Amino acid sequence: AQIASQGDRTIADAIENVPGVDLVRYGAFGAAAAVGIRGSSAQQVLVLIDGLPIAGSQIDDVNLEQYSVSGVDRIEIVEGGGSTLYGSGSIGGVINIITAQQTQRSTGTVSAGSFDEATYLFQTPYFSFQRTYAANDYSVENAPNRENAQAGLTAFTARYGRSLGAFDVTFSGDVGNAISGVPGELDFFSATSEQNNVNRDFRLAIEHRSARADTTLQLGDSSQTLSYTCNTPVDPSCPNSFYPTPPPGSTNPPYAQLLGDAHWMASLRNVVGTVRERLVYGIDLMRGIARVDQGTNGGLPTAPDHLIFDAYAQTAAYLQSQWFGGRGQQFYVGLRGERDGGVGGAYSPSIGSILPLATGLQLKLNAATAFRAPTAEELYYPGFSNPNLGPERTRVGDATLVAPALWGGLTLGWFMTSGSNLIVSPPPQYVPENVGHASIEGLSLQIATPRTHGYSADLGVTNLYRAQDLDTDSRLPARGPVFSVNLGLRYVALPTSRVEGFRIVAQTQGPQESPDPFLSAQYALYEPATFTTINGDIGYRLTPQLLITLRGYNLGNDRYAIFAGYPMPGRSFAVELRSR
Repeated sequence: AQIASQGDRTIADAIENVPGVDLVRYGAFGAAAAVGIRGSSAQQVLVLIDGLPIAGSQIDDVNLEQYSVSGVDRIEIVEGGGSTLYGSGSIGGVINIITAQQTQRSTGTVSAGSFDEATYLFQTPYFSFQRTYAANDYSVENAPNRENAQAGLTAFTARYGRSLGAFDVTFSGDVGNAISGVPGELDFFSATSEQNNVNRDFRLAIEHRSARADTTLQLGDSSQTLSYTCNTPVDPSCPNSFYPTPPPGSTNPPYAQLLGDAHWMASLRNVVGTVRERLVYGIDLMRGIARVDQGTNGGLPTAPDHLIFDAYAQTAAYLQSQWFGGRGQQFYVGLRGERDGGVGGAYSPSIGSILPLATGLQLKLNAATAFRAPTAEELYYPGFSNPNLGPERTRVGDATLVAPALWGGLTLGWFMTSGSNLIVSPPPQYVPENVGHASIEGLSLQIATPRTHGYSADLGVTNLYRAQDLDTDSRLPARGPVFSVNLGLRYVALPTSRVEGFRIVAQTQGPQESPDPFLSAQYALYEPATFTTINGDIGYRLTPQLLITLRGYNLGNDRYAIFAGYPMPGRSFAVELRSR
């Protein structure tokens, strides 16, 4: 319901204003969006669909702008290390996209807005379909209109479940296609570049429930292909246009690049227990292959294609025991043993508790070790890789005070990540390397007011006061802003009113990282700086089941660019018609 009321088109849209989540966009709709959680890198966040990892992390960051909200029921975010239950890649946290159960109703949404953007979303009991397209013909300050920034997202999701005796069987799958022009740097417009991503995910779940146990077997297949093309003969900004001049009378052929990531998974989990204790244990298996391709290199004999196939694997077993006290106390302890093929393995213990301190006040404590194997892209992508990388090993922890009954809810927390061999890609070469010692620490605050006469407000603050490479005493790149503030005001009208309500959400972020000296000198206008985006909407009930909504984005017209050459568009609007 929240996803629908906010008009979210993608998973990136849906989580953008969650406190502690750092979503870095490279432009308007369709542009890449990298996500970190509480100072983590994008590679340290594990993305799941219905509890199974999705492909793409081996060849790129998992780009949540490529995943639509079609067929999505809810999104769960686990902050901090989830290594015991989820394994490699969950140092920063876990994002679990859960598809919708079968319903008896069908709904639809259509919208149109600035930059020739249009969305069609239809959801039925068994399948959902979404199509969003935008020309993204927006202007750039002190530069011509942006060229070749168009984007499209098409997604189809299906789900079917039934009971077979004592077993519940569910099949679900989704196929998505995301296309976008690749505009390049501001003074190197790329009129012919195109990127095309195809994501395919299929899952089969068989569940057996008894009085004291719940056993689930999941089988999954996930793949992503990423292709990039550019018309070299007519486009001087193509990658292979910079290679030596071809023989007289000939030209470099069009540039083409294809990367791929595909894996197959099996997960068996059993949960047994009573009201006082519970035991969770299981095994995870994964086998996959990644294709790493730099591109055609113009077909020159002196620069042959760089094509690498990297097979990877994961084998793991885990156990977590939980105890529940009579006054609301909870305790857990867990251990995971994992081997990620030839790149290494680790044992990942975890421990935590929820302790009632007073009436309506709790203290939550968690501590764990975490592990991440380097990806195929980090190991083998020509020019931007390091085959000598070692696995990341970290210690993570947090302490949070929770007062759910105070006003509309209050949480105040501290979190940390400390580790060796963290993988970073510092500018200006952006070649990954291991950091010997690193420390990340921060504070988080979330507070909300109770709803009064339909009005409510909420505030979220994240202060990443430390994200330090202790070897060089410099700030770790791409770990999120020092300060991030989310402020929201909402009004929900009575059911008898024609006005549905309104929402205003403001987000302020500080600098993402220290400016790149080269880019700062070339694009002084777009040095990383503090910026604020303000989004809002107001809805009107045409009938009890039909709403019309006016939405506004970046109402303050703050023309920022986290990375030079990729500015965000200015103020925009959309009109949406939605049934429910």
